[in-house]
Amino acid sequence: MKFVASLLALAVAFTVVGKLSADDAPAKPKHHGMAGPFEMLKGLDLTADQKAKVKEVGKEFHSKMKAAADSVLTDEQKTARDEAVKAAKDAGKKGREVQKAAHDAVKLTAEQKTKMKDAMKPVDKEIREKLMDILTDEQKAQVKKNCEKKACK
Repeated sequence: MKFVASLLALAVAFTVVGKLSADDAPAKPKHHGMAGPFEMLKGLDLTADQKAKVKEVGKEFHSKMKAAADSVLTDEQKTARDEAVKAAKDAGKKGREVQKAAHDAVKLTAEQKTKMKDAMKPVDKEIREKLMDILTDEQKAQVKKNCEKKACK
């Protein structure tokens, strides 16, 4: 399910950002085989200012993540994804449940999974760099330590 995080990086980003801005508790991990760029913030004690900056990064990269995903999907898959996301949200679902609905609707081919991963890499890298700029030296060290344990991408 590595492609899920790539395909739905946007959903993950806004879910994590929403949780960060909603309360001070760390966001629950979204284990899809590959951590999205916002996953690296898990367990960090972010200030209110940092949380606001993280939310801005999510907004800033919204169109890039969507464009990367859309570059791989057929028109039919885009429509199916959008309809599934809308239906899930209308049903009151959030986060992982919305991601699952979108994933189930899209049905990527093996070739698309590879293309999706490749399309998301540069966007993920840019997001990670922006997020690292927000962190203190101590937080950066914690991220590095966490990534060594998890083999972050």
